[in-house]
Amino acid sequence: MRIKLNHVTLIFYLCMMFLVLRPAVAHAQKEFVIKSVNTQLNETVYFLNAVFEINLPAYISEAFEQGFALPLAMEIEIFRKRGFWLDESVVTIKQQYRIQYHAMLDNVSLFNVNSGSRLHFSTLEEALNYLTVLLNFPLLDNNTLNVDERYNARLHFGIDQIELPIPLKSSSLWKNDWSIVSEWYEWDVTQ
Repeated sequence: MRIKLNHVTLIFYLCMMFLVLRPAVAHAQKEFVIKSVNTQLNETVYFLNAVFEINLPAYISEAFEQGFALPLAMEIEIFRKRGFWLDESVVTIKQQYRIQYHAMLDNVSLFNVNSGSRLHFSTLEEALNYLTVLLNFPLLDNNTLNVDERYNARLHFGIDQIELPIPLKSSSLWKNDWSIVSEWYEWDVTQ
């Protein structure tokens, strides 16, 4: 049995295939990827070390160049594994950053919302590169954990939806997805 398609039907099917396959192609490269994470105990404090990969889509860079601040957040949860029960949350940390372009100064500032510190860079790429390596981030005191229990931690990193400027929150004004965050990365916290 042979199916005969006219030009209009063929174009329609090709357009439908393009629309179906386009999201998979557009999101083939992840925007935020956690490459590696570990914790190390130094005397009585656990420190977090992490390596990220950040690949911002063009529409985010364009909005940034137009003067919109780029809010980023890293969320860390430490929890106790409890077999058949739900895991018990021990600590939740939200580390926030805000990247802003200053046209008058022609520079980019990276503001650490939690500590109040500010660093200046020449470009957005330099600021993002600075964020790709996190070293000796104080996580929690060892006395918080029970020696006889098993603990895990998980982390994700991306755009902070809550802190987005109001014009960017509206999907009617921007057709692009601003809910970009890495997948959760989970690891054991060893004592």
